Amino acid sequence: MRRFSRIFAWTTLFFVAGAVLFFTKAAALPYKVAWPVLLLSLATFLSRRRELLPFGFAFLFSAAGDAVGARGLFIPQMAFFALAHVAYVCWFLPRARHRLRAVSLAVTVPLLVFLFAAIVPEAPFPAERIGVAVYGLVIAAMLYSALQYDGACAAGFKCAALLFVFSDAVIAWNRFIGPVPARTWIVMTTYYLAQYLFFRFAFKTAARN
Repeated sequence: MRRFSRIFAWTTLFFVAGAVLFFTKAAALPYKVAWPVLLLSLATFLSRRRELLPFGFAFLFSAAGDAVGARGLFIPQMAFFALAHVAYVCWFLPRARHRLRAVSLAVTVPLLVFLFAAIVPEAPFPAERIGVAVYGLVIAAMLYSALQYDGACAAGFKCAALLFVFSDAVIAWNRFIGPVPARTWIVMTTYYLAQYLFFRFAFKTAARN
């Protein structure tokens, strides 16, 4: 348990340092956007906790998405992030309530309406429209499974999922509808916070077992 706690503490320290580095314009380092979440992935795998493997893969796919996104490859970026959300679903769904919650529908359905009414029609190319539609369905599934989850640290996981969706919604709005002021700050602060909360509450949940 002491080793587990040390991994968590050191990862938190270096994650914050990596996030600060990303926002430091003077630090012109390649793919620095991916470093903080890649660190979360490595720490999760180093914990050697089998129940955390979906989170480890989710962070790894997210870091890969960050890396290809830094090169301007939008469709591969969506593909990697879709895989990350599938990994999150693999953790949440088996632990989720089978009985439908009204709040899950109240949040997920407007997200899907926003996706297919406002975002998908604005994608300029058929491949991009299909990719955005599929990605939107996957992230909606992640959000739904997180909202249905009723185990330890449920409120924290729900907050992380909502932050992730908000970050992606800002990206979509900025790309397909119109520019968002301070987009990088809004997107990356909510994105990094969402990933860290997933990490924090995953470790907290594993520590109870």
